[in-house]
Formats: sequence, C-alpha cells, structure tokens
Amino acid sequence: MPPALCTRNSIDINTLVVSLLELSNFTLATGGQPVRSVVITTWRSGSTFLGDVLNAVPGNFYHYEPLLNFGIVQIRGPPLAQLAINNLKNLLKCNYYDMQNYLSYGKTHIYLFTHNLRLWSECEQYPQFCWNATFLSEFCKLYPFQSMKVVRLRLNLAEELLKDESLNVKVLLLIRDPRGTLQSRKHREWCPGLPDCDQPDLLCTDMVSDYSAAADLQQKYSNRFRAIRYEDLSLNPYKHVRELFDFFGLNFHQNVINFLDSHTKANSGGVSSTFRDSKNAPFHWRNDLNFSEVQYNLQGFEERTVPLA
Repeated sequence: MPPALCTRNSIDINTLVVSLLELSNFTLATGGQPVRSVVITTWRSGSTFLGDVLNAVPGNFYHYEPLLNFGIVQIRGPPLAQLAINNLKNLLKCNYYDMQNYLSYGKTHIYLFTHNLRLWSECEQYPQFCWNATFLSEFCKLYPFQSMKVVRLRLNLAEELLKDESLNVKVLLLIRDPRGTLQSRKHREWCPGLPDCDQPDLLCTDMVSDYSAAADLQQKYSNRFRAIRYEDLSLNPYKHVRELFDFFGLNFHQNVINFLDSHTKANSGGVSSTFRDSKNAPFHWRNDLNFSEVQYNLQGFEERTVPLA
C-alpha cells in the first residue's frame, strides 16, 4: 500500500475510533446517557411537525405520544399522574418491562410505533420482536438521542422529569393560539364530544396552568426549560429550529435542513400531514371559523388572559 494512502487510511480509522468513543458517552448500552428532548403541548398545537423535525436527527429514537393508551384525556393530577410520569420515565430510560398496558395498546394501534422510523423499520422485518419488552429495551439503548412529544400531560407535572437528575432531560413547552387549536380539533373524529378536547374553558384552564408552571420552571431550570409559540416557529422555521437545537444540544444536521425544505413550502396530504405552507398553517382558523365559532371558542378566555408573548 502506498505510504500516502496508508497514512490517509490511518487518519480515517483514528477519526472513526474517536467518533465511536464519543458516541459511547451517549448510549445506554455502553453506560452513557443519551441526549433527551421532551416536547410538552396539547392536541393540534404543532407537535407532530416539531416531533418529526427532531426525529430527522440521525441516531434519534422517537417516543411518539407515549400516553396514547390513556385515551382522550388531559392528565392534571391524581389518579393518573403518577402512572403517567412513571411511564414517561421508563421509556426515557429504555425500560419496557413495566409497560405491558402500553405494549398491548400498541399491538392494535400501530401508529404508537410507526412514527419511530428506526424502530418501525425493524418491526416490519421482524414483527415477532416488535412488542417484546426485552428487544425494545435493548434496541432503545443503542441510540444516542431520544425525543418525546407529550400531549396529554400538563406542564406542572412534567417537572418530575426535570427533577430526575439521572435523565438530564430538557423540556420544551409548545403553545398555540387557542383559536387555531380548537379549529384544528373540530376536524378530528376522535375529539368532538370529549370535554378535555372540545371544551374551550378547559383548554383555557390548561393554558393558564401551563403559563404559571412555565414561569416557575424558567426560574428553577433556566438551562433545561423553555417555551415557544407554534406561530413563531411556523413563520420562521429555520431560525427557530436552529435555536431549539442549540437549546436541546443537537446538531442542526443536513437531514434536518432537508426535512424543513420539503415540509414547510406547500400543503400536501390530509389534516394530519406535516407537509404544510408553514407561514399560513397556524392562521387557517381565520378562514375556517365563522364569527359565532370564534366567540364560542373564546369562552373562558375573556376573564383570564394568558400572556403568550
């Protein structure tokens, strides 16, 4: 082998070894700790888009709506709070052994896993392992990055994740103009008739509670908690995603840029699609709601102002 080629190969190998050693600091399988990013929000507030942005990071393991099996409810306290928090912690620690209800639900609602592209590609090849707690626990531990989007847990309870030093998690509160949220919900067949989803006064109460909790968490965990408005994210996605990645400690990878290039320019697909003209998507309610609907959706907000700026 020519000396120059030999030297170049040695450099390439050394670079690879260093990269692998650094990566081992972030995988549970090698005794490291992954970079954990959690988005707290509510239904139809832009979290599917942001969740897919985070999942565009190479080496990311995506916990998609991990409280799906709780139903269309908002968890604000007992009796569901402790079980919900335990489930979130188990998943972030790649412990699927105490998650039988979650796994049983997933067997008949596969979208629990299909958003986790790296896991689902294995499930399609080896379906016999897909809902196996041992396989899932060990597979999850191979990934240096974990992301999670949660739409059924209010922010005050999410402090339990921040308190757990073994997780070293960072939490983002994603908020949206309630008129846009409620307009989007009315098109979903699973929402109408369920108070936690279709009642404006309950959404208002949750937003006020989240705002109060956010002010508290910002003081206690200034480096590990922040909030963003969906409207701001949509109007300037490249700027805000880059800033969010700095906050989460993630690389603004070319894969992420490619995702934004393909998902923020034009509308495509149905109401759950993340292919959107991002500058117009948050404000569709202005065309879709009539005056009486806007007035109805603002019930409960009149006396309780939520400062979102």
